Amino acid sequence: MKLVNLIALALLLGISPAFAHAFLAKSDPPVGSVVHGAPKMLVLSFTEDLEVPFCRVAVSDSMGMNDAAGKPQAVPGHPNELMVPLNIQMPGKVSVIWHALSVDTHKTQGNFSFTVTP
Repeated sequence: MKLVNLIALALLLGISPAFAHAFLAKSDPPVGSVVHGAPKMLVLSFTEDLEVPFCRVAVSDSMGMNDAAGKPQAVPGHPNELMVPLNIQMPGKVSVIWHALSVDTHKTQGNFSFTVTP
């Protein structure tokens, strides 16, 4: 079958190319974890490379206080990772809300938490 016919058949059957999105693959501290002592950095690893200037990460404690000590930054040599400096002042649940933009311009978002103990 000619390539043109295959493409036409795929379109008729509703088959479309897979479009990638930057989903959260892992974090450090890990999602849902309990960590002893306040981490100084949050690292988020995604399934796709990111447009870092357009990514946002909000980090807050159980009292709603901002625990991010700066904006998300690229991890050198890892275009699919963000790092966020932290300034966690007290033990408890830490909430993370992220918004990512992949290099193919797809937006994703999500949230998770981890707990800090003394």
